[in-house]
Amino acid sequence: MGSTGSGSFSDYSRRKPISKEEKNGGSSDIDKCSLAFSTSLEEIGRCFYFMNISNIPPVGTTIVIVFNGIRLVAETLLGEEVGYLPTRYNYLKFCIDSGFSYSGVVVDSNLKPTPFVKIDVTP
Repeated sequence: MGSTGSGSFSDYSRRKPISKEEKNGGSSDIDKCSLAFSTSLEEIGRCFYFMNISNIPPVGTTIVIVFNGIRLVAETLLGEEVGYLPTRYNYLKFCIDSGFSYSGVVVDSNLKPTPFVKIDVTP
C-alpha cells in the first residue's frame, strides 16, 4: 500500500488551527514542533562537508537544521551541509516556516563502513 501524496511539501497543510479544539488531522494534542529528537542523517557522502573535507564532523560539533530548497538538512555553523534529515521529519518545514528554529549537536559519528552521523536536536 502506498501514499496518495505527491512526495512534496505541498502535501502538508500550511494552515494552522485557530483554536485548540480545531485540528488539521491526526488525533494527538502534542505540538511536534516543540519536541526534541535524535536521528541519524542520510546521504552524508553526497553532502558538502564530506565531499570537500573528506571527513565527517566530530562528536560535539554544533549543527542547525535548515531547508535548502529541496530537503531539510543539518548544517555546521559555517553553512556546510553534513547530511539530510529522514523524510519522517518533513513536518519540520512547516515548523521552520512558522518561526521555529532547530539546533543540536553531533552525538555519534563514524567513517566506516559508510559515513554515519547521529544528531540530537532541540527547538
